[in-house]
Amino acid sequence: MTSRILPTTIETAPEASRHTLSHLEQSFGRIPDLYATIAHSPTSLDSYLSWDHALTHSSLSRREIEQLYLHVSELNGCGYCVAAHEALGKHLGLSNLDVERARLGVGSNPRENALLALARRVVRTGGAKAGGEIAQCREAEVGDATIIDVLAAVALKTFTNAVAIVAQTSIDFPKAPRSPHD
Repeated sequence: MTSRILPTTIETAPEASRHTLSHLEQSFGRIPDLYATIAHSPTSLDSYLSWDHALTHSSLSRREIEQLYLHVSELNGCGYCVAAHEALGKHLGLSNLDVERARLGVGSNPRENALLALARRVVRTGGAKAGGEIAQCREAEVGDATIIDVLAAVALKTFTNAVAIVAQTSIDFPKAPRSPHD
């Protein structure tokens, strides 16, 4: 499959994206194609990276963020993001079983299950009729800040899913088993 929107390089990216791409190359040892594609819009690239970084300081753990990203990417059918977050999740200590369960929307405790159920409702309906999921969150002692953080994670991952799917970004991470079809 040929990309509809080709990834930029440090040389071809807009001037305002080049510093960020250089930083990403230092961090990853390469520039992942999704970031290189988003780099066509320096504002979008910087906004995405800032929001993603801010979520690491939210009420969600890194594990929970990766679980949400995996589940949302699976629901949206984004093979690129499933592959990327499988690799990132494993780097953070998620087991193969944790990754598979997250893709299916299953956590290892009531809190994770509640967060994943809420994310699923939002992806499927935009949040309409989320009363059952909010009740599940309350039963798992999930507060309002965490509910908002889940919504932020869903919105952020939906953006990258859309970029990867629309652009037909080639997967430059190890391909996940049973990868969703873009």
